Formats: sequence, structure tokens, C-alpha cells
Amino acid sequence: MIREALILLIVLLAGAATGLLTARWAADHPVLAGAVRAGAWQAWPDAGVADAMPHARLRYYLDGALPPSPVDRLELLAETDDGGAALSGECVYELHGIMPPVRTWILGLHLLAEQDRAVSKLHAEDAVFEPDGALRIRLAIRRQPGNWLRLPQEGYVRLVLQLFGISPLERERILKSAPFTIRRMRCA
Repeated sequence: MIREALILLIVLLAGAATGLLTARWAADHPVLAGAVRAGAWQAWPDAGVADAMPHARLRYYLDGALPPSPVDRLELLAETDDGGAALSGECVYELHGIMPPVRTWILGLHLLAEQDRAVSKLHAEDAVFEPDGALRIRLAIRRQPGNWLRLPQEGYVRLVLQLFGISPLERERILKSAPFTIRRMRCA
């Protein structure tokens, strides 16, 4: 009897560990978690709906955040430049594009080691636009002219673009094409 109970306990523990590990693996692989990619940017547009894929929600919970509301907000993340290289403090990057028509937006730079903490942010009301309406933002350790987000001295980062007050039609357009290009200018 004790032997059978021990075997049952081992099987249950192995099943629970396998379930947790595969759920984490699926959450770390954007395609399996229901992500949509546009250039270097990715989003989980359905993570906040009632019947969302569990791994899409898990992606936010692992970062210590709630999934965004599908009605009013769209959140896009980028951890690489357009060439596929990880964003790090050793390089200078330039984002360029036209901000979609939204009520307001925030672009944050987060340390990957500390996902819930933005190290630098640019708000819509602080941005300087070019004469043609385009937005150019530099990511670097040292101050840059125009719009600038400070990169940390070391480690990898994630860009988080939060768009508020976005129309459903604009939402679909953004999910099909990248809002900004992310170009690496130079590295140390």
C-alpha cells in the first residue's frame, strides 16, 4: 500500500512539473502563446479577452502585469532590432516611424532582468515630431539630440509601446505592419 502511494505521488509530481515546464516554455515562445509579429515588434492582442489563450495571459503574469484591455489599449514589445540582434546598452539605436492616430501613448525601455521596471520612458506629450509628422527616437547610454531614451550600461532591454484610445481599424493595421523600424546605428 505504501509503495503504491509513493508511486502515485511520484507520478503526480512528475506530471505537475512537466505541466509547469511546458507552460513556461510555451509562454516564452511567442507564436505558441498567440503572439502577432510585425517586424521586430510583437503583440498579444487577444490576451485581455475572456476566452484568451492561457499562454498569452501567462506571458503577462510572468512579467508581473495584467493583460491589456482589447477595447482601449494595444501593447507592443520589441527585444531585438530589425536585424534580429538583441537590444543592449552596448549599441546606439534609432527608431523611426509615424505614430498611429491614438489618444496618447507611452514608449518605455525595460531591463529584461527586471521586466516590471521601466528604466526610461517617453510620453506622447514630451515627444518632438519631425515636420512630416514622423517620429525619430534614439536609444543610447549618452544623451542624444531630439527624442532620447537612456539605455542601461549593461544588460539587454525590451521596448514596450503602449497605445491608448486606439480604433479597431487602426489596431488591425498596426498588427500587420511595424509601427517603427529599429535600426542599430553603431556598437561600442
